[in-house]
Amino acid sequence: MKKNVNFTLLVLVITVLVGTVAITTYFQSTYKDVSTDLKEKAEQLEVISSNFTTKIKELNKTYSELQIKQLDKEKLDQLYTDLLKDKEKVDAELTVTKDKLIETLTELERKKDELSDANYKILLQEDEITDLRVKVDNLGKTINSLQDQVKSLEKQLCDEKTAQGKAC
Repeated sequence: MKKNVNFTLLVLVITVLVGTVAITTYFQSTYKDVSTDLKEKAEQLEVISSNFTTKIKELNKTYSELQIKQLDKEKLDQLYTDLLKDKEKVDAELTVTKDKLIETLTELERKKDELSDANYKILLQEDEITDLRVKVDNLGKTINSLQDQVKSLEKQLCDEKTAQGKAC
């Protein structure tokens, strides 16, 4: 029975350690994936922002030239129509960019919440591991105490047998 208890405790400790390593590896991998996704989204957002700024500058320059020159009404109307089309495209791109930004921010918040939950779970599991280690230590002390009692009782039994003239 002593071997079964020791073996069970050993299996329990190994299971807890393997579980902790697996959970830590999983959450580390998840954090790396989230971090990589965030970097990619930030780079994409930077490129889109740069394109948007360039388009706005082009639009402002074209509009200024139209107001200054005013050469030909038909030409002005045609340029104005073209300018409106470009503006609609930029507005559409801006809308898409804003939607992507909102999605990215929402995803970031969700990932932050997931990371926070994961960190909380890790802390709980670390506390549980500490409690289990204390219990294991206490059970080890109890086992040692019981073994000492068994030895003492065996010695008493041997002393009584010797007193009765029997061999131990």
